[in-house]
Amino acid sequence: MNKLVLILLLAASSKLWAADRFVLDPEHTFPSFEIRHQNVSFMRGKFNRSVGQVVLDPQNPGGSLIEVIVDAGSGDTGHDELNRKLLGSNFFDTARFPEIRFVARDVTYQGDIPVSARGELTLLGITQPVVLEIRDFSCGRHFPSFRNFCGADVHTTIRRSDFGMNYGIPLIGDEVKLAIEVEGFRQ
Repeated sequence: MNKLVLILLLAASSKLWAADRFVLDPEHTFPSFEIRHQNVSFMRGKFNRSVGQVVLDPQNPGGSLIEVIVDAGSGDTGHDELNRKLLGSNFFDTARFPEIRFVARDVTYQGDIPVSARGELTLLGITQPVVLEIRDFSCGRHFPSFRNFCGADVHTTIRRSDFGMNYGIPLIGDEVKLAIEVEGFRQ
């Protein structure tokens, strides 16, 4: 094979081996939670402010990175009084712990699609291992900017007591379902 043809083929396909870096779009990224309330209903809430980045490298999963930083003070249940309670010292204690952080460097792929991320969640100053399930990952061209972007539906379940958030158990559930609807722009 001609060396020039080989060089051109390698250059054209180098994108297949390069990592993709995305910056999360804060207007389209919604960390949310769901918790059982007195064994009769579920309470749901979300966080209105978060930032982060994702580096996807299916050819070198060790080169992958997911980092999401949530402004704990942006917690919102849609009810002002409940928000004050949740952001106070019995729950998120945002005066002492203003952010919630997830960092993962262990991403599992099926082909080129990320399907899970094993990392660490820091909440209330306590760091615990967590595995995120990545669902519905897809990419496209953003309209109207025509930039490349990807999105996913991410889920996990934690026990809040593992992070020292014990207030109200068992009337207020220990198990918390976390979900992040996420979009990010390729850099």
